[in-house]
Amino acid sequence: MAQVTMEPWAKAQEVLADGGVAFTASRDGETWPWLALDPHDPIVIQTINFWASYQCGEARGGWEPGQWTALTWMEWQAGAPGCGHATHGVEDVFEKEGEHFYRLTFFDDAGALVARMTGKGVVFRNRDFEGWRAKEKKRLQTETIKDAFAFAPVEQVGASTANGSLLSALSTGKAPSARGLITAKNGLAPGNPHLSGSGDHVNATHLAEVMRQFDTLLRGGDKRLPRGGEMRFMRYVELGVPLTVSLKPGCDLAQCIEAEVHQAGRLCTTGRFDF
Repeated sequence: MAQVTMEPWAKAQEVLADGGVAFTASRDGETWPWLALDPHDPIVIQTINFWASYQCGEARGGWEPGQWTALTWMEWQAGAPGCGHATHGVEDVFEKEGEHFYRLTFFDDAGALVARMTGKGVVFRNRDFEGWRAKEKKRLQTETIKDAFAFAPVEQVGASTANGSLLSALSTGKAPSARGLITAKNGLAPGNPHLSGSGDHVNATHLAEVMRQFDTLLRGGDKRLPRGGEMRFMRYVELGVPLTVSLKPGCDLAQCIEAEVHQAGRLCTTGRFDF
C-alpha cells in the first residue's frame, strides 16, 4: 500500500509514553458507507485494521517518502455481539521471536470491546515498486475471461450491495470451490460502496469478503459472521484476473472454515474464520 493522502477513518490523537498510540475514529457514514454493516463483518474488520495501523504508524513517524507496505499476516477476535462500531482505540507494537507485530484494540462509544487484532507486514525498500508491479500485471493479462463471468446471485453469497457478488456458483469436486473475479465495478466505490482499496491490487478487505461469501455459498445462502480468525497474504492478487477459492479438507463447518485463494496457479492467500 502506498501512502494515503485522503483524510483517514482513524485519527491519531496521542503517542503514549510507552510508544503506543491512542486514536479516535470517524462516525461519518456518508464518508464511510461500510459503517452501515455489522461491526463484526469481515469487511469492517479488515477496513479498520488498515486505517488504524496505517494512521498509527504515521503518528510515530514511521513512513518514508515513496515507501510501500503490505500486510502479510493478521488474526483477530471479535467482542461480544451487539456492540457498536469502534469510536476509539489504542495500538501498541511488540517483538516476538525476532519479528515485529502491531496490536490494535477497538472500543465502541460505551467502552465495550469491538475487536482486538494482531498483525505484521513488510516494507518494500525498492523505490521502483510501481514499475515492478506493472510487469507483474502485464504477465497476468493472459489470464483473461473470454466470456462474461457468471456471478452467483447476491442472495446466495450474502452480498451487502446489488453489485457485491465476487464469486461464481459453487463447484463441487475433490474440494468444494468457486471462481472469483474482483473488478472496479464490484470491488471499489462507487460500484460497491462497502469495499475499498488502493486500486492497485485486490486488498485484504476484498479477500476477507471472498472468504465470507464462500462460507455463505457452502451454507446455501445462510450468511454468518465470524467471531475471529486468521489470514495470511503471500502473493498479490490482481484486479480483473480470475481467482479460485477452495475449501481445505477436514473443516468442521459448524466451527470454522479454512480456505485457500489461488490465482494463475499460485497460492496467494489462506484464511480461517472461527464461528
